[in-house]
Amino acid sequence: MGSSVFRVRLRVGIAVMFLSVMLPLTGLMTAVLYRQNSQLAVQLAETAMSSATNDVVAGVRSLLGPMARVVDLSVAFGKAEGESLRRLDGLRPLVDELDKFTDLYALYFGFGRDGAFYEVIRVPPPGQGDGLKGRHPPPEARYVLRIIDTVDGERVDSWIYIAKWGEVVGVERPPKAVYDPRQRPWYKTALATREIATSGLYVFSSIGRPGLTLSRQLATDDGAVIGVFGADLSTETLSRVLAEHRVGGSGVVFILDEEQRLLGHPQPERTLVQEGGQVQIVKAVDFSDPVLADAVRKRAAGAGDRFRAPLGPDGEEYMVSFTHFPEDFGKDWTIGVIAAERDFVGPLRRASAMIVLIGSVFLILASIAVVWVSRLLTQPIQALTAETDRIRNLDLTSEVKVRSSVVEVQTLAEALGTMKTALRSFGAYVPKGVLKGIIETGIGTEVGGERRQLTILFTDIKDFTGISENMVPEDLLHHLSVYLEGLSAVVGAHNGAVDKFIGDAVMALWNAPQLDPDHVANACRAMLAGRATIRRLNIELVANNYPPMPTRFGLHTGMVVVGNVGCADRMQYTALGAAVNLASRVESLNKRFGTEMLVTGAVEDVVRDRFVFRPLGPVVASGTTVPVLLFELVGAVGDVPHAASPAELADVAIWREAFSAYVDGDWATAAEGFRAYLIRHPDDAAGRLLLDRTQVNAADPDRAEFAIHFTEK
Repeated sequence: MGSSVFRVRLRVGIAVMFLSVMLPLTGLMTAVLYRQNSQLAVQLAETAMSSATNDVVAGVRSLLGPMARVVDLSVAFGKAEGESLRRLDGLRPLVDELDKFTDLYALYFGFGRDGAFYEVIRVPPPGQGDGLKGRHPPPEARYVLRIIDTVDGERVDSWIYIAKWGEVVGVERPPKAVYDPRQRPWYKTALATREIATSGLYVFSSIGRPGLTLSRQLATDDGAVIGVFGADLSTETLSRVLAEHRVGGSGVVFILDEEQRLLGHPQPERTLVQEGGQVQIVKAVDFSDPVLADAVRKRAAGAGDRFRAPLGPDGEEYMVSFTHFPEDFGKDWTIGVIAAERDFVGPLRRASAMIVLIGSVFLILASIAVVWVSRLLTQPIQALTAETDRIRNLDLTSEVKVRSSVVEVQTLAEALGTMKTALRSFGAYVPKGVLKGIIETGIGTEVGGERRQLTILFTDIKDFTGISENMVPEDLLHHLSVYLEGLSAVVGAHNGAVDKFIGDAVMALWNAPQLDPDHVANACRAMLAGRATIRRLNIELVANNYPPMPTRFGLHTGMVVVGNVGCADRMQYTALGAAVNLASRVESLNKRFGTEMLVTGAVEDVVRDRFVFRPLGPVVASGTTVPVLLFELVGAVGDVPHAASPAELADVAIWREAFSAYVDGDWATAAEGFRAYLIRHPDDAAGRLLLDRTQVNAADPDRAEFAIHFTEK
């Protein structure tokens, strides 16, 4: 035995020593690989972010460059045309330019002298965007020719829809022209320079959506300003450029203007908010994406243009880069790039895990013998641990089948099996709750008790003496055992504990030994389930030519002393007190009322909203002097097991109407009601009893007594 113990401990020691050396080496190798790969991932992410920034700059240049050329050509065309620009035909070149440059939204010019305005607008395809700010162009319209000019001394705003030049498909004339180009940002910006001016981000008047304008003043040779020519680019176009340059799987590229508003975002519809009935461009710090908003806030707080930080509500790590546009753009715009670190580190982390996995093959092969030997010890111990858990939960049905080559483990398994057998035998005489308490906390090992509110149930088989006379002792023992087993299972299933068997009677407790905050309701459910169980048993007994075992139940709740009664070497866990005696007397009152299930007013008061009761009034039981309210339990309320049937509910309603008159001393009405109930149930002893009491009280009202007194018979 000694050598066996030494051999097992030596193997465990070898396993521990081997793993204590190899595991740190494996962890160190993993950490080095992961650190190197993480650095490579960060470098890759920074390269991708720089590349995305450069691509966005190039993409914006590719948009604004052609726009600038269109503006320059249009200004030159305007100089050549002069006043001829104020003709409808003067818009045809603008239509041709929009045909060539599909990224442009609108081309137009405004006159400085009187605020006349001539514009060509590309009509958004049906279902895309918000259309033309509430207008509804014909489906075939591709362009709008908008002309604001003075006609017969009145400013007129005309919208001419065309499918192509010369093909008019619709005309609108708003009631009043309120638009003045000279008050718009693009016009004012162009007047400040002789070169092409880029406006800030603003909301286009025609569609109510944001964009920017390239504009240039149109002036005579001597410098007199004729007007301003402009070309519009919507933020949706910029957003398409940004959407093409994602960084990683979930990264985002965006553009901020001088006021830190979102000039461009892959989802342009999210950059607009309604304020005061007007569409406004959201500031980045107020954007609906918490990651982007956090990044802008951290930059403003001094984090710099490049940093790594946890962002958003989940605190996930992100890499952030902010880069200013080149100075030749003439605008202090910023390109922001946000990339989730996991998009770059994640794949390399998986690659590192694969490397570690491959490197661990040797460790696994070298450790397999040690692990196998270790399992010889751990598996039986785990099985014994599971057995102790089953014993703690009083699952004593199965045998202990643990086998081990380790002498100590095998000895422990045999001892555990012996203990399980002893507890199984002991549990047949002691409530399982008491046994569980002894195992878990040690309660039940000393004589004594505590005051506690309990619910106590007594049951009894009607005419058990007669039943005993009609059965041979062996059959009686068998059927009584089946009967008691069924009742015990019902009590246990509803958190109760069978305290004792008193011949054919059963005494059960709720809220002891284990606490149960809903003990009154659970006891009522157990009564209903017990009645159903006994009825099924009686059907089987009658079918096999045995007498049935009709059962009466009595239930009361009250303060008792519960604990161990007896002496040091022989004790019993039980409850003592007046409440216990009253529960027993309530069960016996079933004989007087011809009922099966009686409860006291203390029970009904707690669960009246969950169960249906038939009130029977105050009763002074034999051997007592204090009246106790008595109720018959009819069934549960609602769509639950053992719910009261519609017929039972109707009977209770009739009974309660008669009983209410009885309580009020209206003896004539009460008698009439009880007679009506007895017509439905002529064999109801409770109905006859209360009808008799009503008639006695009616005959001598001065000596009428509400409570019913019983004496021993």
